[in-house]
Amino acid sequence: MFEIFIGNAAKKALKNLDKPIVQKINKAILYLRNSPVPVKEYDIKRVEGTEDIYRLRISRYRIVYRVHWENKAINVIKIDKRDEKTYRL
Repeated sequence: MFEIFIGNAAKKALKNLDKPIVQKINKAILYLRNSPVPVKEYDIKRVEGTEDIYRLRISRYRIVYRVHWENKAINVIKIDKRDEKTYRL
């Protein structure tokens, strides 16, 4: 089981979203504790050009996170609407 850390930018984004989408995002993040790698249920894919950064799709929103395999930890970096800047870290 992986430990999940949510960054300040992701926390701030969650505060500005509607309750139904926040519930879906929270459910997806909790799902990552057991399965941080690509899963079809949540359309998880590795971000191109990286080894340990993935994105999870929830409707129009993207959750960008880094998996630290050696520490069994997941850092949620960003939660944002999908656009051309979404994957810039």
